[in-house]
Amino acid sequence: MTHRKVYLAVGRNNTRIYRFDPIDGDTRLAENVPPYEPGYTAMGAQYRGDGKEPLLFAVSGGDLITIDVEAGTLDSHRVKDLPSDVTWYDGDMSADGKTLFIAGSPNGPSHSIDVTTKTATPGPRPGGGRWDDFARHPKDHRLISVEGDNGDLLHVDPGRDPMKTVLKQAVFKPAEASASAGSRRSYSAMFFDTVGNFYAVDSAGNVNHLDMTTDHIPDQAERIGNGKIPVDGLEVMNGAGLITQMPVKPSYDEITVTKKFNTSWENYDPRGRVYSFELTLTAADRNGDTGKNADVRTFRISFDLPTLQGAKVQASGVDVIYEGGKAYLSSQADQLLTAGSSRPITVQITVPGDTATLPREYPLDGLRATRLA
Repeated sequence: MTHRKVYLAVGRNNTRIYRFDPIDGDTRLAENVPPYEPGYTAMGAQYRGDGKEPLLFAVSGGDLITIDVEAGTLDSHRVKDLPSDVTWYDGDMSADGKTLFIAGSPNGPSHSIDVTTKTATPGPRPGGGRWDDFARHPKDHRLISVEGDNGDLLHVDPGRDPMKTVLKQAVFKPAEASASAGSRRSYSAMFFDTVGNFYAVDSAGNVNHLDMTTDHIPDQAERIGNGKIPVDGLEVMNGAGLITQMPVKPSYDEITVTKKFNTSWENYDPRGRVYSFELTLTAADRNGDTGKNADVRTFRISFDLPTLQGAKVQASGVDVIYEGGKAYLSSQADQLLTAGSSRPITVQITVPGDTATLPREYPLDGLRATRLA
């Protein structure tokens, strides 16, 4: 199973969980999950079926932390035979979701943790360097990582000792540290989509993409966006998840979008309500930086939409994709919007449900627009 979003562990202490959408950069704190004061890293995701958030597992010293994002709970259990005096950096789940594989000290053993019995088994040494996470390739199941100091692309092979080998040198830019005290210059959160696109986030929140869908590895990864993902200047510690592949270009170049609610009416097939909005796009930086204003030729609008049979969006001049509780509206062909100018788009949103409980005005949470070209 996969989701449209992945999960970031953020903050060296009082670690919090953030949901992150690597397509449009949407980053939100999972507010129902409490902070964990000692901090944790080495995280993995165990998927539980369609429509459900995965269970997350992370390690703090000798403890395994079980994070239920749906229930908003954190449970800590001591792991048998796991050293408690090691800082664990790298983590990922086995393909069957039963084992969390972690690594820490370059010359100390890695460990495989059975998340049911809470028992650890030692394995090969990681090898030197500053690499703080790995992710499992969906096709060949290799563990892939990135060296923070020089951007080398790494293969982490549990059949070797040490496990680290260099696949290709200087593919990524050197990692940056966050502004928080003690932050490491490392690539600390990594994940794939279902066809092999690889994403790596450094401690400061810079997001990078590398096409690993074929045997050919590009010479350079692409850094997405001109800024860091919004995690309040805290350190990105780790990441977990496998993303649903999307046939659209990642972009975090946000432009201004405003909404005007027109009206709503009851719908009978499916039973629910239809909401009409006028969304106004402006070819201007969302944060008011006029120096970033530029022409917009193609764009994407996204917002939350429940994953329900019959939920849909209608608008002219856009293609619509529904995935993971969101709708993505991508412009068709070239629709030039000169810098600073605006244009309205009328959007109708059908939301199935009990008309007595559905709101008169749909909240349109998560509304954002990004410039694609």
